[in-house]
Amino acid sequence: MEGEGAWDALGTWCEVLTVREEDLPGVAALARSRVEELEAACTGAGSELAGLAIGRPQRVGRILAHALAATRRAAEFTEGLVAPGWEASVLDLDAASVTVPAGTVLDIGPSVRGWAADWIARDCADVLGVGCLVNLGGDIAVRGEVPEGGWQVEVDDGQARPHRHPVISMGWPGGLATRSSASAEWRSVTVAARTCERASTAAGAAIGMGDGAPRWLTQRELPARLVHAGGVVVQTNGWPRERWIA
Repeated sequence: MEGEGAWDALGTWCEVLTVREEDLPGVAALARSRVEELEAACTGAGSELAGLAIGRPQRVGRILAHALAATRRAAEFTEGLVAPGWEASVLDLDAASVTVPAGTVLDIGPSVRGWAADWIARDCADVLGVGCLVNLGGDIAVRGEVPEGGWQVEVDDGQARPHRHPVISMGWPGGLATRSSASAEWRSVTVAARTCERASTAAGAAIGMGDGAPRWLTQRELPARLVHAGGVVVQTNGWPRERWIA
């Protein structure tokens, strides 16, 4: 029997699933600990991020350094479409230091949720030896053993469909992320990738990209499901087979 636990975290929610119910307490405890570390480093007026000096190199803790690196990778991968302005900052991950130029506001943004989901899921698999699914506000990471038939994940595509919902099977060690918008050309974009960080970054870039989004995702070999504002669904190569549930 699978185990499931959920709680509020990082301004959204954290949900963990385990293949066996008896593994849930250990996974939930580790996940809570990691989320608390991330909140102390990155969120709120009292966080380490909020206290960074301006205009000079400053050493930062391990968690903040890796979170900032994830945000920087998002900016580089999307050529500034996600986390713009990061080009002005200087991050030395080896020295665990960051320089924030005057006038620059660092916002780690939602892309860090994808990295955090990967981090938590990887630790659960490596430290505890437990297969799990970690869901941080819709950013999903899977590591280790999976249930027979894979994790059954409902895709929230924003469609006004009261009786039927698309579900895919996640049987791969990687990630899935969805971004939604009420005003963009795409109502929602869901991306599958080898990591949740990459899926989250790609979905964030594609949601506001317009007609070019499917091609951009295809060129990067990222399976995706895009729902147009008019309701038309577009899938890129490799998107998993869907089933529908009431």
